[in-house]
Amino acid sequence: MNHEQKAKPIIGVTTKQGNARWVRDNTQTYLDALAAHEAIGVVLAPDTPATLPDGTTFTPDALGRLPGEILDRLDGLVLAGGGDVDPKYFGATLNGANPDSIDLLRDELELHLTRRALHMDLPLFGICRGCQVLNVAAGGGMVQHFDNHRSSKDNPIVHDVLIDAATLLYQIVGTERLTTNTYHHQGIDQETLAPILRSSGIAESDPWLLEAFESAIHTWVIGVQWHPERLFELPDAHRRLWVDFVKTCAEYGASVREPMKTDPQPTSQVV
Repeated sequence: MNHEQKAKPIIGVTTKQGNARWVRDNTQTYLDALAAHEAIGVVLAPDTPATLPDGTTFTPDALGRLPGEILDRLDGLVLAGGGDVDPKYFGATLNGANPDSIDLLRDELELHLTRRALHMDLPLFGICRGCQVLNVAAGGGMVQHFDNHRSSKDNPIVHDVLIDAATLLYQIVGTERLTTNTYHHQGIDQETLAPILRSSGIAESDPWLLEAFESAIHTWVIGVQWHPERLFELPDAHRRLWVDFVKTCAEYGASVREPMKTDPQPTSQVV
């Protein structure tokens, strides 16, 4: 039984501070996608206890501190969707971002976690807002507003993303054209892309807009502007993204924790 528990990778899922119902409603699709692929999701929100499967509890504070201690216990990180990132984090002023959707506590937590995860080479999956956080944490910027890519309940939008065949994303999804949902009004172009990241997919309707990117110097760091957690039940490329991410998280956990078991010297955690 203990072996079975260890075989399932433990993956953090970020969100903003809120009441229990809000947190549940806004992270459940991510947790469901992870559970469907034999992973355990742990919700990470500012000033909110995060409980691991062994009962250990961590509470990220309002400044996003304790990122090292939290990530040392995880096998992967999902940066989930949400509101706008404060432009101050990429050296800009408000120019299209919605000030009412900015959450400084979440920004601080996710930027700290992302930078630490990149340093650790922890598998990292950025989704919608999450891919924007990834880009900002890596030193990039953002186009703060554009039209025609934001769905609503009454007007769902889908579009095609063209995948670069020379990328990890293509190796995973196995197609050069992927139909996706779209919910964002902010995005990243080649000019605002962080130096360590490379484009892996563009919007067919707006070729300047990067719909996916990845790191060329990390094992598995991918950001996508669409929401694959709402599409994972489809037997296609969206499901394969989750399969490959969870597999890589499991491999990371095994490679990191097995050496720790045989190391006779105590190891210190970075906090």
